[in-house]
Amino acid sequence: MKRISVVIRLFLYTSFFSCAQTSLQENVQQEKIKAFYIGHSLSDGIPEMLWGLTQKEDTVHFEYGYQRINGSPLRHQWNQMLNKRNPEYIDQLGNEMLKVFDSAITDPGVHIYPFYHETGGLPSGQYTHLVLTESVPRYLGSSWGNIEDTYRYVDSFYNYTKQFNPDIKPYLYEVWHCIKSGTPTGCDYDRDARPFRERLTEDLPMWEEVVKRFNKKDPRQKMKLIPVGQAIGNLSDAIERREVPGIHSIKELFSDDIHVNDTLRYLSACVHYATLFERDPTGLTNELNRLWGEPYVKLNQEMALLLQKIAWETVQQYIASKETP
Repeated sequence: MKRISVVIRLFLYTSFFSCAQTSLQENVQQEKIKAFYIGHSLSDGIPEMLWGLTQKEDTVHFEYGYQRINGSPLRHQWNQMLNKRNPEYIDQLGNEMLKVFDSAITDPGVHIYPFYHETGGLPSGQYTHLVLTESVPRYLGSSWGNIEDTYRYVDSFYNYTKQFNPDIKPYLYEVWHCIKSGTPTGCDYDRDARPFRERLTEDLPMWEEVVKRFNKKDPRQKMKLIPVGQAIGNLSDAIERREVPGIHSIKELFSDDIHVNDTLRYLSACVHYATLFERDPTGLTNELNRLWGEPYVKLNQEMALLLQKIAWETVQQYIASKETP
């Protein structure tokens, strides 16, 4: 009888512990994001790295789709759909862009689809976030490359997307201009401008103007800026203060005049993580692989932690600056 009593107590204890553990697991809900990126070479690797950052995390899950065209403005990205539907519909400027820029690349193996693709693109209704990337150079004002054009196509993409998911969250990715800005050599297609670090600060109101105008319409979901340019500026400042071991200039993290290496891509991915998930990226993995398993980047833990902290501090400071009256 005593033995039966012990067995019953053990069964009840095991059942209680199992139920409590199941309940605890159920309470930890996984936050899932499926983002569609409209981008170009300054977006390349970012959604893939963001996917990699979340692979070992139990509380977050990230998937993505991506339309990318080298150097392309949002206008040309949008015209991909118009040209597909009716090649004769494109206006003269659109036709000129078709001569200059490539068509959208398609490779479902790495989640690259035209944005209008029925199953892989926005019409699927499966995407929760929309991330838009404009080309550079870009300026405040009314001449070529003006931000008015950016706003027009940000609005077009959002209005198209919300047909399939009215609650989709829109974002504008803050990119950067050429590293030679403000030097005698200057940048291709650019005007006379301030030096690179100063320009990151001076260009911020330009990107913010797009977000501000968009949000004035009181959309169902407010647009947010992903402040990667500001994070690059903060990293540059840290380098100048000699707080980044082994790096003496932000230029060392560029592969050419405007494209960045994997270290700055990692910083960018951390800023995207902090903005989209609204979580601190500190402690995320420092080893990333491509979708098919090939090693992408492996930073030492000290560098990864530094980039994570700069990303989080940048996003937090930016949010605080928007909340201050």
